Amino acid sequence: MNYRPNFHLAPPQGRLNDPNGVFVDGDTLHVYYQHDPAFPRQPKRTGWGHGTTSVSAPTPWQHHPDALYPDLPYDKDGCYSGGAVVDGTDVWLFYTGNLKEDGRRTPSQNRVRVIDPSGPEGGIYLRDENNPLIPDSPEGFTGHFRDPQITRDGDGWRMVIGAQTEDERGTIVMYRSQDLAQWEFQGEIAFDDPSQLPGGYMWECPNLLTVGDKQVLIFCPQAKTNRCGYIVGTLDGLDFHIERGFTLLDHGTQFYAPQATEDGILLGWMGKPAQDDTPTQGWVHTLTLPRRIWLEDNYLHQEPLWSALPETHGREGFGSTIDIKGEGSFALIDAAGDEAFRVTQRDGTIAFNGGDPIGCPDGEMRLIADGCAVEVYAGGGRIAASFAVFGESPWQGWEPRG
Repeated sequence: MNYRPNFHLAPPQGRLNDPNGVFVDGDTLHVYYQHDPAFPRQPKRTGWGHGTTSVSAPTPWQHHPDALYPDLPYDKDGCYSGGAVVDGTDVWLFYTGNLKEDGRRTPSQNRVRVIDPSGPEGGIYLRDENNPLIPDSPEGFTGHFRDPQITRDGDGWRMVIGAQTEDERGTIVMYRSQDLAQWEFQGEIAFDDPSQLPGGYMWECPNLLTVGDKQVLIFCPQAKTNRCGYIVGTLDGLDFHIERGFTLLDHGTQFYAPQATEDGILLGWMGKPAQDDTPTQGWVHTLTLPRRIWLEDNYLHQEPLWSALPETHGREGFGSTIDIKGEGSFALIDAAGDEAFRVTQRDGTIAFNGGDPIGCPDGEMRLIADGCAVEVYAGGGRIAASFAVFGESPWQGWEPRG
């Protein structure tokens, strides 16, 4: 069975995880991602893959040669996650280099100049000769110090990094720069109401976005159960006043390590750490569809970037999309007539596969099945949920179930 989707980014081969370096160039959406091309046959050697698609219409992803490989002294144990910066005509990628020596992890923050990313070769990538720009974690923090994300800050720039303190507490730190080359450590972001935070021993993959007059901080607290959520409020220097406490970003079972852009596009990893055992052949994991995000009533709302996906019955990478108004239960049926997945919306709640109901404003649901990737959008954008579903035969479509 071929579970490869048509419109969700999956690697040509090997293992995919976190999305990295998302940016738009004209009508082209560029998405980099953590890639182990020889998984599972060779030891882990994480670099960055690169895919592109159209912003304006759903088109299959175009795959380009990998952009980064872990082949320098400061990143020889992995080119870990990071983001992209578009500064006029210049495009830069920032990533965490991982080095493990003598039982110690040394994280470094590095940048890469991108030349002609939309060209026929998929870009030329030149590491800064001054790397590492930030050679290690500051005093008081462990080697779990990674995932730089950079946004504009007045006439300069700010970088947030996920971190762990020496007493194993998850946190987020900030740097500032005027030129994207020299970075000054500012310290930890401080929150006025810690009771609205999720805890966790490490906070990964932070995204700090300004939406109108509010800030949205997305991050993934590592704990016994890895999850991803966001808080909403206002940031004054390093002081964050919380107006909405930690709220799940996605209610599915396969969502982690998202990356968001200043212009309101988000993708997440449809996978989880240490969950690589799937029936796909020669590759594993996908990203979500690109999502449009916006803030409304202090909730982060999400919807697919594209208004609809073409039906793909009978093609490699089978799929089915349907918009449903009103209450009811709907099942994803394969060609043999078997039910692979069920969504129920009733009495102001939504539930997946008979699980616990989740509060959900009434409204239209969009149900998407694209290969093994299943996504649900409901509640006017307040609810999104991502799942990996493996049927015995291609999808027949969505059917009502009373």
